[in-house]
Amino acid sequence: MTLVDQEHISTMMPGVLSLMIAGDGLDFAAIERDLALRATDTRTKGELLNKLPPIVSEEDCWLHEVQLSDQKGLDPRMHALLSALEAASEALTALRAEHEVILRLYLQSDYAQIFYRLMPDTLSRLARIGLPLEVSMVSWGGLPFSTGGEG
Repeated sequence: MTLVDQEHISTMMPGVLSLMIAGDGLDFAAIERDLALRATDTRTKGELLNKLPPIVSEEDCWLHEVQLSDQKGLDPRMHALLSALEAASEALTALRAEHEVILRLYLQSDYAQIFYRLMPDTLSRLARIGLPLEVSMVSWGGLPFSTGGEG
């Protein structure tokens, strides 16, 4: 049995980078204007999120998500979002003074291995932007293999 190579696994793993702003009394239109980003989703405090069991949003939430396409650290969508955040540093500072503002990197794999590479330049940019980065990884634990009898 041979393990599938890392290149194959990386093509099977979708990723999402999200900017999340949460708190009470969010002005969604002002956030979009000040950050020059459109929300991909919003939630208002008290909004029903799930009927059974009943789950209600405890606070307002503004979300901007980008689908990632390159696990090798050179994703153009990630860098476009980082550029927008760098340009809106004053607005982010004002938002952080009153609300929770975070970046969330979500990765998923059908296999037992997960990786996402962040290059030194990306790490420096994240540090300059000054937002917490949460990383969430979900693996379904399968393991593709070959019996070696092919070919």
